[in-house]
Amino acid sequence: MSFGKAYLETLMAGIETARKGSAQIVQAAESVASRLIENGDLYIASVRPDFVSEGYIRSGGLMMLKPFDALRPPAAKDVVIAGWTGTPAEQDRMLLSHLQNTGAFTVGIGTGTLSTHVNAFIDSVLPLPPEIVSRFGHDYPLISLQNLILLWTFTGELVAALTRQGQMPALYQSVLVPGARARNASLGTHRFHPAHQVESLPPGLLGNTYLDNLKLCFHTLCDQIPAIQQVAQACAQVLSRGNRIHAFLISHFPIHQAGAPGDPGYMTPLDVHTGETPDLKELDQKLRPGDLFFFLGYYRRPVKAYETARRRGCQIVEIITGTDEAISSDALPDYTIRPGWPYTDALVPVPGYDIRI
Repeated sequence: MSFGKAYLETLMAGIETARKGSAQIVQAAESVASRLIENGDLYIASVRPDFVSEGYIRSGGLMMLKPFDALRPPAAKDVVIAGWTGTPAEQDRMLLSHLQNTGAFTVGIGTGTLSTHVNAFIDSVLPLPPEIVSRFGHDYPLISLQNLILLWTFTGELVAALTRQGQMPALYQSVLVPGARARNASLGTHRFHPAHQVESLPPGLLGNTYLDNLKLCFHTLCDQIPAIQQVAQACAQVLSRGNRIHAFLISHFPIHQAGAPGDPGYMTPLDVHTGETPDLKELDQKLRPGDLFFFLGYYRRPVKAYETARRRGCQIVEIITGTDEAISSDALPDYTIRPGWPYTDALVPVPGYDIRI
């Protein structure tokens, strides 16, 4: 079995361990929903910026969610979702102790060693095969992603718990969808929809729907293993010649992975200025003949960036859902990986709601 497939199968096993903990997640969601109904605020906190970035102002995510700020700590009536990976453990412990001192209700997502510091604990347990962990020298690349699986499963169950109390929270639609910015802006500062058609949803429905659909995404990635291996070989050849891999990593979680625990530093990250668009001036300055331009985006192909990379004598790797856009052969990527995530960047339909979450 290839390393890539073994890695993805480990994450799929993590999906099943998340499913087994659904009762624990539902119970935590119900406790949080009661506090939000009573006008408590909802925060997200972590030592690692990638966990916070994944949840905050995110397609399919809660509009009421705020990033934790130690200078403006939550009150006792509030709720904090705290994620940790044990990197570094002492900083994780200090953060959780600080949250305890605020008196806020804390939902912890992480490994069991710090579970006594939170009010409700969601265990980020999954298989950690030595042959997988040893490649990174660290278990972070697995635990960090399992934390996100649990974060979104919890989000789904929190939405459902709120509907059982007669409220539908406001959630973001991806701004890449036409009309989404106006739709999101129309909700203003509303935490809950003033009027909605969403009926009471049973426990387990949204969380398990998310896990089911996420597993389908991983199966799609498994089908892309040959393409991933081809890209890995091309990247290895570029490095062996003394050239560089310049990586544009899309916003939220991916941009924080350069320099994260377990990162071997093979890629040189490019700045993320706006959405899916690399800075052409930066590309022109940094790309050298024989380098590789590695583009991880959402849906849109950055044609101008590809033209710049080609003019600079670089190979191009493209990772986006797919495009039928007709472009000149000069701007076509050399290698493609089709990750298969859905347009709108959200997986779960909510009966009576206008968008997927």
